[in-house]
Amino acid sequence: MIVTVTFNPAIDKTALVDTLVVGGLNRLRDVRQDAGGKGVNVSKTLLALGSNSFATGFLAGSSGRVIEDSLDHLGIENEFVWVEGNTRTNLKVLNAKMELTELNEPGPYVEMEDVQALVELIKKKADPSSYVVLSGNVSPGVENKIYKEMIASLRESGIRVLLDADGELFKEGIQAKPYAIKPNRFELAQYFGVREPESLEDTVMLGEKLLNDQTRLVVISMGGRRRAVFKRRSFLVLSCVADRFEIERGRGRCDGGGDGAWIGK
Repeated sequence: MIVTVTFNPAIDKTALVDTLVVGGLNRLRDVRQDAGGKGVNVSKTLLALGSNSFATGFLAGSSGRVIEDSLDHLGIENEFVWVEGNTRTNLKVLNAKMELTELNEPGPYVEMEDVQALVELIKKKADPSSYVVLSGNVSPGVENKIYKEMIASLRESGIRVLLDADGELFKEGIQAKPYAIKPNRFELAQYFGVREPESLEDTVMLGEKLLNDQTRLVVISMGGRRRAVFKRRSFLVLSCVADRFEIERGRGRCDGGGDGAWIGK
């Protein structure tokens, strides 16, 4: 069982415009609406790869019902903790030059008792053979140490956690030694207080430092479609072609999609 956790899901609206006029009227076209949020996207990618998952996190209001209905329609098992307010809507606008402008709402406020209810829900659904994917930013009102606390709590139940976060959430979270982590090179450099590595060799040197007795897998985004994958005493460099990862060093092939989905598989 793979459990995906999205603290701050969103209705992602994507639209096209010939020229984006700041301070003027913009007439959008080809408007599309999707259930979004990092964990939700992992569940959708797993579905595309033929794997089941359980999606959870926080939802609120009528927008939350839209996301729940979307997941139900897709056949993705889900159960969320409902909070006051309304789940956010994010607008992404592309102009004719394919330049992206994003307008993101903050999302509903989450209390600590809501977080505890979420942890209990995860423990009820998961077992020691499960993976829990903690990904993306957290809701307003939630402290940056929350992933760290959740990883420690879930480990007590024998549950393995995959962490995909950035900034302080990443710095705090890896202190709890999750089973797997997925930084990019910039986040890696931030954590170690060094310049962003430009070569594969420098990336390998930093990536190996993240492995320990509990953290068994590290996947580093190298830019574009390349990933460096680290385990004890070995690493691979993978290139994603369409929806496949092709191994440049080592043997074999493996299916890819979203990084969190691929790690879970």
